[in-house]
Amino acid sequence: MSWNELLISLLDTALIIISFCSIFNFISMICSEITLSTAICIILFVVMFVLQSVFGLTASSPKYITHTYYDENGNGHIISKEPNPNYPGEEKVKMARTIYFLIPQGQAMEIDAGNPEYLRQMPIYSAIIIIVINALGIYIFLKKELK
Repeated sequence: MSWNELLISLLDTALIIISFCSIFNFISMICSEITLSTAICIILFVVMFVLQSVFGLTASSPKYITHTYYDENGNGHIISKEPNPNYPGEEKVKMARTIYFLIPQGQAMEIDAGNPEYLRQMPIYSAIIIIVINALGIYIFLKKELK
């Protein structure tokens, strides 16, 4: 991993943490009871984990199935390449990838996997999450009548 990729990974990790904090702070500000807020946050975390798995599988669906063999030197040789019958389509894969990256857990899993393909796009998704959730939270909180 180059220095550039490492710095972007660290930036995105910090933004993922801020995204989680924004989401949980949003829930806490809307709910007036701490018990309800805590329960919703825990359930939301589990739901995000499940959604990350579902959309991650669709987003990483290969368009082609390749059969390869490796020689004694470790060089891979493709034997055959055929269309994947379970490939959902280009539009569905793009939509699933967008939702996958909008879930902070999806970004965390992508950084954990060390996949540099979308490394430069993920901070943009985190920034979008942070801005939208905080703006929505401020708007709702200002409308809320405090006791």
